[in-house]
Amino acid sequence: MKKNYFKKKFSITFPLSVIDRKDIVLLIGFILVLSCSITGCGSNNQQQSILPVTEPIARENPAQEAPVQEAPAQEAPAQEAQNQSVPEKVETEAETETEAETDAPTPDVSSSSPSYLGTWQITSSTFGAYSAMSEEDCSALVGTRFEYFKDYAIYDDQHRLDSPQYCESTQTADDFSSIYQGTSLETLGISRDSIQVVAIENASGIGDTFYIKDENTLIIPWDGVFFEVQRISSDS
Repeated sequence: MKKNYFKKKFSITFPLSVIDRKDIVLLIGFILVLSCSITGCGSNNQQQSILPVTEPIARENPAQEAPVQEAPAQEAPAQEAQNQSVPEKVETEAETETEAETDAPTPDVSSSSPSYLGTWQITSSTFGAYSAMSEEDCSALVGTRFEYFKDYAIYDDQHRLDSPQYCESTQTADDFSSIYQGTSLETLGISRDSIQVVAIENASGIGDTFYIKDENTLIIPWDGVFFEVQRISSDS
């Protein structure tokens, strides 16, 4: 009996001693891996460890990032519109100011002051229907100067009147011919139905009354003779 037991024990233990320890370790590891894959051990732990991390990120990030992205997108156009609207207003104001300056009339001496103000000189004469002067008297007056200004007037051989009052009126061609006994405006080279006349108050002498033939020519009547005077200088 002892011999048989010894033989059985030796036959069982002998192969184990022959097997390499490395093979035993690999076999045990394979068995553990196989058992874990079958039973599913550790899968719950992995899912539990992953879900708390991934779910808050997927749920919280869109909610947090959405307002941050929408707010600048709405404010940026508003700021750009304000930045663009300000220069446009400045330009429109600048354009309106430049238009007002261009439309405003430039100061003109002739428009603010009567056209007859200035220095004048007799250049020629025309006799009327009836005259009390000779040709020598008329020739002697050629070159005589007259000064009509707002502050003073010089007429009738250097007679001066301070602060003259110029009275303007209009005479028709018929009235002119009636006053000067048949002398017409056409005789003086004026082809109009009326003419403007200016009389200086408190003045007496040649040059106290004159007619405006054109911008640079006046007609001064005196003793039936009509003296034509030309502009030398304007009022300045």
